[in-house]
Amino acid sequence: MKKDVIGGLALALVLGATAELASQQVLRINTKSQWEDWDFPRGAVELSASGSIRPLKFEQPFNAALNAGEFTHTLKQGEVTGGVWTGGTNLSRGRNVIDGNKDTFWQPGQEAPLEDWWIEIDLGRAVLVKQIRLLFPDQEGARPLREFRVFASDGKGQSTSQDVFSFQLVGGTTRWNEHTEVTYPVSLNTITKRVMTLGQPSPEDDTSVEFAPIQYLRIIVDAKTEEAALAEVEVISFGQNIALGTVERGGIVDDGKGRTAGLLDGNVNTTWEVANTERGNEFELVPDPDNRVEWNWHLGATYWINRVVLVGDQLRTSQVVPRIMPHRLLGSDGRIEDPSRVIDSKDLTNGVDFDLLFDYPDITTWPNPQPVSYLMFPYQRLSNIYMLFLGRSSGGISEVAIYPVGHVAAVQMTSGFIEISRTPKVLKTLEWEADLPEGTRILAQTRSGNTLDERLLYYNIRGKEVTKAAYDKLSKSLKGDIVTVLEVGEDWSGWSNVYQFSGQEFLSPSPRRYVEFRLVLDSNRPEAAPTLRSLSLNLADAFLAGAHGQVEPREAVPGVPQLFSYLLQPEFASGDRGFDRLLVLTPSQADQDSLFVRVDGQQVEPKQVVFKPDSLIIDLPETVQRDQVQIDFKVNVLENPYQVDVFVGNTQNPELWQNVDPMDRYATSVFLPNVLGSSQLIDQLSVHPPILTPNDDGVGDELEVRFSVWKVQVPAQVRIYSLDGQVVGDLDGRLDADGFWSYSWSGDGRDGRRVSPGHYLCRIELDAEADTPAQLRVVRVAY
Repeated sequence: MKKDVIGGLALALVLGATAELASQQVLRINTKSQWEDWDFPRGAVELSASGSIRPLKFEQPFNAALNAGEFTHTLKQGEVTGGVWTGGTNLSRGRNVIDGNKDTFWQPGQEAPLEDWWIEIDLGRAVLVKQIRLLFPDQEGARPLREFRVFASDGKGQSTSQDVFSFQLVGGTTRWNEHTEVTYPVSLNTITKRVMTLGQPSPEDDTSVEFAPIQYLRIIVDAKTEEAALAEVEVISFGQNIALGTVERGGIVDDGKGRTAGLLDGNVNTTWEVANTERGNEFELVPDPDNRVEWNWHLGATYWINRVVLVGDQLRTSQVVPRIMPHRLLGSDGRIEDPSRVIDSKDLTNGVDFDLLFDYPDITTWPNPQPVSYLMFPYQRLSNIYMLFLGRSSGGISEVAIYPVGHVAAVQMTSGFIEISRTPKVLKTLEWEADLPEGTRILAQTRSGNTLDERLLYYNIRGKEVTKAAYDKLSKSLKGDIVTVLEVGEDWSGWSNVYQFSGQEFLSPSPRRYVEFRLVLDSNRPEAAPTLRSLSLNLADAFLAGAHGQVEPREAVPGVPQLFSYLLQPEFASGDRGFDRLLVLTPSQADQDSLFVRVDGQQVEPKQVVFKPDSLIIDLPETVQRDQVQIDFKVNVLENPYQVDVFVGNTQNPELWQNVDPMDRYATSVFLPNVLGSSQLIDQLSVHPPILTPNDDGVGDELEVRFSVWKVQVPAQVRIYSLDGQVVGDLDGRLDADGFWSYSWSGDGRDGRRVSPGHYLCRIELDAEADTPAQLRVVRVAY
């Protein structure tokens, strides 16, 4: 099903003053409500009321009590939201102890019995806690608690039928309390733990590793005093654990078995433990990749990570059970083979390049620990964390905590489909307004099209997607929703190259009705982040409703001049102005004598023709609206395939060009069959003259090295060597109008003096990944 009109993003379409022939039009995105309609990792960016957006900053350490209300979990009694959830007296003011305001407080009711002088906090998830800090008011009407104890629980259930948890004493008073601030350290002193460090920390880095997983806190008052009050309970963790928001950000944890939910649910009652199907040595890496115990964790964005903690299953038994088994920890910032390409975050779980961060130690020193802490200095820029376990089992892991520092390193944002107009518009330039501190940048890509397709998704009552055939077979009570989603039509382009600067010419096909933006806010240091204030697309009315073209022939011999014939068919609609200019992008400068232009089958003489090394501009004698136009031109084809890109324009708006689309998928593609399947990159190499005689007589004074390059767009390195392997000279080159590379040598050595007579080697090599040998030619120098 085709859909030509889409209701959607509320965008500001700003119409400027009317020009002589066309209105100046700007599509601008610069409000908070507009950005909120984009697809981006939730919790990775901050949106200001003024409409600016930038990557979120993470502070360390972090008071985990402040956002307890953002987390929900399920108990026997049902779904519960974190916060001050129970107590013995004056519970209505209990929330004051975790509101971040030292001027508000909880006071036990003076009339309540002492056994009711207690309050309990649910952090909403298990938190790796370093310290618990109690703050008390000391003013008229509100004095510190004088005698009290603090208990904590990790949330491990002690009953199958009731919500019963085991609490342990964290600290308390041993004398009359006169302080307004009391801090109790929390540690895992009773279990084996492992700490592994990468690099050397700086003095300001937090290298502490003592902690305990805590979900519930209970403060019990042991003595009644007048005006007793508690202002704040601060639960100090290493930072914000971004493992918990993985799914909401669009990330994923994949172990190949779909069992990883227990790693990132903030619940120590759930455990991830996987064993492979092979039986072998307990401490040898399983050779079969399909049977290895592993997981790949895509975080949904790229962060500066300084700490990863694995928490083993906290068993309440005396039985000795191996907990976290030996493993390797690897990480990646999402880089792929082409680092200039920005790809969708959903693709980042496949094909990324990982670095080894930590390797498992000698098994004789591995203590089968319950928690394992990885400290990273300098901080690692990571979008993926990969865990590969040694041997047959992972051991039991109840939680993984991942702590970032500073701003999010890179966050991707996608606009979704935006309707520009009911009729195609020329998309001129893309601009953005941003604050870019040193080391930060905005990466932008676009794609465009004229149609959208509708597709129906079918779900069963459990919310699982099924095929239409399977849905039709379900009984009515088992059928879930049918959801309509929009997808790009066949006329949509792929994602463009990355825009190099604000104000750059629009890189996707135009004119079009719809556009989609993809942005990456990126930084190469934790303390800095870009701030994006607005994104603007400059538009103009199209000359034509559309235009399509095709080229003949569709095959060519590389490096040999070939005559091509390009046929252009305009699509005219009421109000269109037509075109009187043509722009043809060429792989080499077109032969001037080969050019012929026909309009409606009749040869015409152009008003003006501009020949450039990479293009051909033709001014037609009259404006064309409906007639076919044919262009004949001869060029050297030096890339496979050569895409014949043609644009139409109007002399009254010389800065505007409108794409001509292919009549079908490959209608404007020229292929080089001789290049397909060949690993050769350098071809048609010539070195002339065979004997260099640099005596300034005008004959044979300069050596010229010419060649063509296939498949890659990289410069060559051309050097002259003596027969004993010493570099004599580095040659400078240029790309000639015919598409060939040309390098010259006048016989001078690196020291600026003429070389001695004799034989030398000219070596031509490409800086490419292909396994291609260098080309060598013998050069003779004589006087």
